[in-house]
Amino acid sequence: MKRLGNIMFQGLVAMLPALLTLYILFWLVSSAETVLGGMLKVLLPAGWYIPGMGILAGLVVTFLFGLALNAFLVRRLLDLGEKLADNIPLIKNLYGSLKDFIGFFAKQKESQFNQVVTIDLEFGGKPMRMIGFVTRSDFSGLPEGIGTDGEIAVYLPLSYQIGGCTVIVPRSSVTPVNISTHRAMGFVVTGGMTADKGQNANTSP
Repeated sequence: MKRLGNIMFQGLVAMLPALLTLYILFWLVSSAETVLGGMLKVLLPAGWYIPGMGILAGLVVTFLFGLALNAFLVRRLLDLGEKLADNIPLIKNLYGSLKDFIGFFAKQKESQFNQVVTIDLEFGGKPMRMIGFVTRSDFSGLPEGIGTDGEIAVYLPLSYQIGGCTVIVPRSSVTPVNISTHRAMGFVVTGGMTADKGQNANTSP
């Protein structure tokens, strides 16, 4: 029975990411069809609506919103909305965490953001290392005191939650790690249980 339970658990672990991904995609598609499709049914003449037009409208709206972000007025309105959200405690924490988390993956195309490093620390007299991601190596254009030449900004994500902290440290205090950002993030987020997609980290502590 124990072996049977282990096999069932392994199957669940392998299937769960795919099932969750499919569920999220299905939810997004069905939501777009329900909300935007319902609006189109009201706006269009009777008989004009075709199933699937809500999804198409969602794609068009997303594309147009991306184009609108380049407009100065739209950016000012978004900045104003973010400032208002910062004054509401619960919304501030939720929106800020989600924005940072999504922005993390959106910025992975930047070459410096693909650098994974470790920072040497000491806890209880024992040496330890934290995995981080270099987010900035040039502080020009920022207010004085944030960072100087020879320093870099490193983002330290937390395991099993959305969040982390950014530290400014000397470049010499970090050690580059030859690992992809996706693999390193998976390792950190799962508390070291996963080293890669579908591969468990079997290294001894």
